[in-house]
Amino acid sequence: MKPAGLLLFIPAGFAAALAAEDAPSTGLISRELKAHIREGLPAYHPPAPHAEGTPDAESTDKPDPDTLVLPKMLVKEKRLPPDAADYLMSRREYKRKMENIYLDEIAKDGPLNYLLNCFTIPILSPSKAARGNAIYRAREMDRLQHVVEVGKDLDPAALKKYQQEMDNTWTTRPAGELHGRSTP
Repeated sequence: MKPAGLLLFIPAGFAAALAAEDAPSTGLISRELKAHIREGLPAYHPPAPHAEGTPDAESTDKPDPDTLVLPKMLVKEKRLPPDAADYLMSRREYKRKMENIYLDEIAKDGPLNYLLNCFTIPILSPSKAARGNAIYRAREMDRLQHVVEVGKDLDPAALKKYQQEMDNTWTTRPAGELHGRSTP
């Protein structure tokens, strides 16, 4: 359509607007009923502005005896650690997440590698979730090693302590491994 043909729509728009004004409103109640309801409502009077330095009238009044006034307290939000979702999700969701990490990692090497490694033999090879968990832990160790490297510039004396703690994550047994035994 040529741009000049669009000019024909302008008079049609005016005619539609005039017809809409003449048509009765399609609301649930009529204009007369709305006006009648508004007549019965009290008029709104905004509160007078208070001069600075004068106390508000509301603060000098005694509280209503039916109102319970609680003591003021400060609530501080404590954030969850970044890995809190891993501990809050169900075992099935965690297993699925670890499997997805593993499958995403092998998909980087191409579709043939993905096809060959997406199946596991239960007795002979670890599960996809166990492999994904190993990848997840390796990424976390790399991240912590980066933190140690950055931290050595700030405090060179703490470098040895951080490295010892990193080594202890692999060499020491987890807490609670020996149930019912006491160590000498």
